Amino acid sequence: MQERQSIPERWVAYYTDKLPAGTFKSYDLIVFDRESHPPLETLKAQRKILLGYLSLGEAEKYRSNYAAIKEDNLLLKTSHHEWRGNPVIDGRKPEWSAYVLDVLIPDILAQGFDGIMIDTADSIIHVQAQNPTRYAGLQEALAQLIKQIRTRYPNIKIMLNRGFEILPQVEGDIDMVLAESIYADWKTGNPSALFPAETYQRYVDLLKASQQRAKKLKVYTIDYWPPEDAEGIKNIYAAQRAQGFIPYVSTPDLQSVVPEPQ
Repeated sequence: MQERQSIPERWVAYYTDKLPAGTFKSYDLIVFDRESHPPLETLKAQRKILLGYLSLGEAEKYRSNYAAIKEDNLLLKTSHHEWRGNPVIDGRKPEWSAYVLDVLIPDILAQGFDGIMIDTADSIIHVQAQNPTRYAGLQEALAQLIKQIRTRYPNIKIMLNRGFEILPQVEGDIDMVLAESIYADWKTGNPSALFPAETYQRYVDLLKASQQRAKKLKVYTIDYWPPEDAEGIKNIYAAQRAQGFIPYVSTPDLQSVVPEPQ
């Protein structure tokens, strides 16, 4: 008798509320924005793993709590040349840790999410690297906050997007690492650019070394590619699955769901 082929795990990230919950029925793990997302009840009944987006490195100007974070003096006064975008948060201040642990995460979990997807760790790492003296301790504070989250919430699911520099410190405290943009180099301005093979291999080696140390750690990937290029998307899925990773390919705004080509 021919052995039945197993169906690979599938995941998706989607950061608005326009699509109905039924769009996500074929996915096992779903990352939604914590404030703007489809109803969760149907997906929870289908036993999906639902993660709410949480930025630990940047204060997002469009959020309802941005003014309060600014008034509490939790923003770094980085120069225009050091950072462009949402202001970076000074995670060294205990007020930020308390706000994350006592307000932000409880709000996410109260909605029915199973856990969190931590984003913008690279913003913290980038700022400290640009001025190691002025911003000393930012990276360590981020690692310690992730450990505090695990201690306070031992049963939730935690995914960390990139933050590879702190991965050895926190790999035992998270369930999943999201390796964003390690295969397709969309920031070049060429929407169909790939990283050199040796660059991709360095990421693969780093991630697999982490999995060797933290046996339960799962690696998810997300790459950005033109949706009309089905063959290019297929190649990305194949390359990432060949490494044992769980891939998704979409567009950078994550405002739509791009199905995997068959």
